[in-house]
Amino acid sequence: MKFNSEMLKAYFVCGSQDLDGQDFEKLLEKSIESGITAFQFRDKGSSTLTSQERLELGERLRDICRSEKVPFIVDDDVELANKLSADGIHVGQKDEQIKKVIAETSPDMMIGLSAQTLDQIKIANKIKRIDYIGAGPIFPTTSKPDAVDPMGLSLLNDMSHASKVPIVAIGGILKSNLRSLRDNGAVGAAFITLITQSDDIEASVKDVLNVFD
Repeated sequence: MKFNSEMLKAYFVCGSQDLDGQDFEKLLEKSIESGITAFQFRDKGSSTLTSQERLELGERLRDICRSEKVPFIVDDDVELANKLSADGIHVGQKDEQIKKVIAETSPDMMIGLSAQTLDQIKIANKIKRIDYIGAGPIFPTTSKPDAVDPMGLSLLNDMSHASKVPIVAIGGILKSNLRSLRDNGAVGAAFITLITQSDDIEASVKDVLNVFD
Protein backbone atom coordinates (compact mmCIF):
# COMPACT_ATOMS: atom_id res chain seq x y z
CA MET A 1 0.00 0.00 0.00
CA LYS A 2 1.51 3.29 -1.12
CA PHE A 3 1.51 6.14 1.38
CA ASN A 4 -0.47 9.31 0.80
CA SER A 5 -1.28 12.09 3.23
CA GLU A 6 -5.02 11.35 3.07
CA MET A 7 -4.29 8.33 5.27
CA LEU A 8 -3.44 10.65 8.17
CA LYS A 9 -6.78 12.45 8.43
CA ALA A 10 -8.40 10.23 11.06
CA TYR A 11 -5.68 7.98 12.44
CA PHE A 12 -6.79 5.57 15.19
CA VAL A 13 -4.08 4.30 17.56
CA CYS A 14 -4.86 1.48 19.99
CA GLY A 15 -3.55 -1.51 21.91
CA SER A 16 -5.07 -3.96 24.36
CA GLN A 17 -3.93 -1.74 27.25
CA ASP A 18 -6.24 1.02 26.04
CA LEU A 19 -9.42 -1.04 26.28
CA ASP A 20 -11.74 -1.38 29.26
CA GLY A 21 -13.62 -4.58 28.57
CA GLN A 22 -14.24 -3.72 24.92
CA ASP A 23 -13.95 -6.25 22.13
CA PHE A 24 -10.92 -5.01 20.16
CA GLU A 25 -11.96 -6.50 16.85
CA LYS A 26 -15.51 -5.16 17.02
CA LEU A 27 -14.19 -1.76 18.06
CA LEU A 28 -11.86 -1.66 15.06
CA GLU A 29 -14.62 -2.79 12.72
CA LYS A 30 -16.92 -0.04 14.00
CA SER A 31 -14.13 2.53 13.71
CA ILE A 32 -13.45 1.55 10.10
CA GLU A 33 -17.16 1.60 9.33
CA SER A 34 -17.24 5.11 10.81
CA GLY A 35 -14.47 6.31 8.48
CA ILE A 36 -11.03 6.12 10.11
CA THR A 37 -8.29 6.48 7.50
CA ALA A 38 -5.51 4.47 9.22
CA PHE A 39 -5.01 2.18 12.20
CA GLN A 40 -1.89 1.79 14.33
CA PHE A 41 -1.50 -1.31 16.49
CA ARG A 42 0.29 0.04 19.56
CA ASP A 43 0.33 -2.78 22.11
CA LYS A 44 2.82 -1.95 24.84
CA GLY A 45 3.07 -0.27 28.23
CA SER A 46 0.66 -2.02 30.58
CA SER A 47 -0.33 -4.66 28.01
CA THR A 48 -0.35 -8.15 29.52
CA LEU A 49 -0.27 -10.01 26.22
CA THR A 50 2.48 -12.51 25.50
CA SER A 51 4.43 -12.15 22.25
CA GLN A 52 2.39 -14.96 20.71
CA GLU A 53 -0.91 -13.46 21.83
CA ARG A 54 0.14 -10.09 20.45
CA LEU A 55 1.03 -11.69 17.11
CA GLU A 56 -2.28 -13.55 16.91
CA LEU A 57 -4.28 -10.43 17.81
CA GLY A 58 -2.27 -8.45 15.29
CA GLU A 59 -3.11 -10.96 12.56
CA ARG A 60 -6.82 -10.61 13.24
CA LEU A 61 -6.68 -6.81 13.33
CA ARG A 62 -4.55 -6.72 10.18
CA ASP A 63 -7.05 -8.87 8.34
CA ILE A 64 -9.89 -6.55 9.33
CA CYS A 65 -7.94 -3.55 8.02
CA ARG A 66 -6.88 -5.34 4.87
CA SER A 67 -10.42 -6.37 4.01
CA GLU A 68 -11.45 -2.70 4.12
CA LYS A 69 -8.25 -1.34 2.53
CA VAL A 70 -7.35 0.66 5.65
CA PRO A 71 -3.60 1.01 6.33
CA PHE A 72 -2.43 -1.27 9.15
CA ILE A 73 0.58 0.21 10.95
CA VAL A 74 2.59 -1.33 13.79
CA ASP A 75 4.13 0.78 16.52
CA ASP A 76 7.86 0.43 17.22
CA ASP A 77 8.29 -3.35 16.80
CA VAL A 78 10.12 -4.15 13.54
CA GLU A 79 9.98 -7.89 14.08
CA LEU A 80 6.22 -7.80 14.64
CA ALA A 81 5.66 -5.48 11.68
CA ASN A 82 7.57 -7.87 9.42
CA LYS A 83 5.76 -10.95 10.72
CA LEU A 84 2.43 -9.26 10.11
CA SER A 85 3.45 -7.88 6.70
CA ALA A 86 2.19 -4.55 7.98
CA ASP A 87 1.56 -1.64 5.64
CA GLY A 88 3.69 0.57 7.83
CA ILE A 89 5.65 1.04 11.03
CA HIS A 90 5.75 4.01 13.38
CA VAL A 91 8.69 4.69 15.67
CA GLY A 92 9.39 7.25 18.38
CA GLN A 93 12.55 9.09 19.26
CA LYS A 94 13.15 6.63 22.12
CA ASP A 95 12.14 3.50 20.21
CA GLU A 96 14.18 1.44 17.76
CA GLN A 97 16.63 3.64 15.88
CA ILE A 98 15.12 4.90 12.63
CA LYS A 99 18.09 3.76 10.53
CA LYS A 100 17.69 0.24 11.92
CA VAL A 101 14.00 0.33 11.06
CA ILE A 102 14.74 1.41 7.50
CA ALA A 103 17.38 -1.30 7.09
CA GLU A 104 15.18 -4.10 8.41
CA THR A 105 11.84 -3.38 6.75
CA SER A 106 10.57 -3.77 3.22
CA PRO A 107 11.07 -0.75 0.94
CA ASP A 108 7.30 -0.86 0.42
CA MET A 109 6.55 -0.37 4.12
CA MET A 110 5.58 3.20 4.98
CA ILE A 111 7.43 4.75 7.91
CA GLY A 112 6.24 7.29 10.45
CA LEU A 113 8.46 9.00 13.00
CA SER A 114 7.48 10.82 16.18
CA ALA A 115 8.97 14.26 16.74
CA GLN A 116 8.69 16.91 19.42
CA THR A 117 11.27 19.52 18.41
CA LEU A 118 12.43 21.50 15.40
CA ASP A 119 15.86 19.87 15.63
CA GLN A 120 14.23 16.45 15.28
CA ILE A 121 12.38 17.71 12.19
CA LYS A 122 15.65 18.94 10.65
CA ILE A 123 17.21 15.51 11.17
CA ALA A 124 14.12 13.76 9.78
CA ASN A 125 14.25 15.96 6.66
CA LYS A 126 17.55 14.32 5.76
CA ILE A 127 16.18 10.75 5.95
CA LYS A 128 14.65 9.77 2.63
CA ARG A 129 12.32 6.96 3.66
CA ILE A 130 10.28 8.78 6.28
CA ASP A 131 6.75 9.29 4.96
CA TYR A 132 5.19 11.31 7.75
CA ILE A 133 5.82 12.84 11.17
CA GLY A 134 3.69 12.21 14.24
CA ALA A 135 3.94 15.42 16.27
CA GLY A 136 2.95 15.42 19.90
CA PRO A 137 1.68 15.38 22.42
CA ILE A 138 0.17 18.69 21.38
CA PHE A 139 -2.06 18.87 24.45
CA PRO A 140 -1.90 17.10 27.84
CA THR A 141 -2.72 13.40 27.53
CA THR A 142 -3.39 10.52 29.90
CA SER A 143 -3.09 7.85 27.21
CA LYS A 144 0.71 7.60 27.43
CA PRO A 145 2.17 7.56 30.95
CA ASP A 146 5.64 8.20 29.52
CA ALA A 147 4.57 11.11 27.31
CA VAL A 148 6.80 14.16 27.14
CA ASP A 149 5.46 17.60 28.08
CA PRO A 150 2.82 19.02 25.70
CA MET A 151 4.27 20.84 22.69
CA GLY A 152 1.49 23.33 22.14
CA LEU A 153 0.16 24.79 18.90
CA SER A 154 2.93 27.32 18.23
CA LEU A 155 5.58 24.62 17.99
CA LEU A 156 3.26 22.47 15.87
CA ASN A 157 2.98 25.38 13.47
CA ASP A 158 6.76 25.84 13.30
CA MET A 159 7.34 22.11 12.77
CA SER A 160 4.68 21.92 10.05
CA HIS A 161 6.37 24.71 8.12
CA ALA A 162 9.81 23.13 8.53
CA SER A 163 8.92 19.51 7.73
CA LYS A 164 9.35 18.08 4.24
CA VAL A 165 6.70 15.44 4.95
CA PRO A 166 3.13 15.79 6.25
CA ILE A 167 2.46 15.98 9.97
CA VAL A 168 -0.27 14.23 11.93
CA ALA A 169 -0.95 15.64 15.40
CA ILE A 170 -1.43 13.45 18.48
CA GLY A 171 -2.02 13.94 22.18
CA GLY A 172 -5.08 15.23 23.98
CA ILE A 173 -7.20 15.32 20.83
CA LEU A 174 -10.75 16.56 21.45
CA LYS A 175 -13.56 17.77 19.21
CA SER A 176 -12.95 21.27 20.56
CA ASN A 177 -9.30 21.47 19.44
CA LEU A 178 -9.40 19.73 16.06
CA ARG A 179 -9.68 22.92 14.02
CA SER A 180 -6.71 24.48 15.81
CA LEU A 181 -4.58 21.51 14.73
CA ARG A 182 -5.54 22.01 11.09
CA ASP A 183 -4.99 25.75 11.34
CA ASN A 184 -1.45 25.11 12.59
CA GLY A 185 -0.39 22.81 9.78
CA ALA A 186 -1.46 19.28 10.73
CA VAL A 187 -3.02 17.26 7.90
CA GLY A 188 -4.82 14.98 10.34
CA ALA A 189 -5.28 13.86 13.92
CA ALA A 190 -4.15 10.66 15.62
CA PHE A 191 -6.17 9.61 18.64
CA ILE A 192 -6.84 6.88 21.17
CA THR A 193 -9.49 7.96 23.69
CA LEU A 194 -11.50 9.86 21.08
CA ILE A 195 -12.68 6.38 20.10
CA THR A 196 -12.00 4.12 23.07
CA GLN A 197 -13.93 6.43 25.40
CA SER A 198 -16.57 7.53 22.92
CA ASP A 199 -20.29 6.97 23.38
CA ASP A 200 -20.77 7.51 19.64
CA ILE A 201 -17.80 6.38 17.54
CA GLU A 202 -19.42 7.35 14.26
CA ALA A 203 -19.97 10.92 15.46
CA SER A 204 -16.45 11.13 16.90
CA VAL A 205 -14.82 10.10 13.62
CA LYS A 206 -17.13 12.38 11.67
CA ASP A 207 -15.99 15.30 13.83
CA VAL A 208 -12.41 14.63 12.72
CA LEU A 209 -13.25 14.15 9.05
CA ASN A 210 -15.38 17.31 8.97
CA VAL A 211 -12.29 19.30 9.91
CA PHE A 212 -9.66 17.55 7.78
CA ASP A 213 -11.67 16.61 4.68
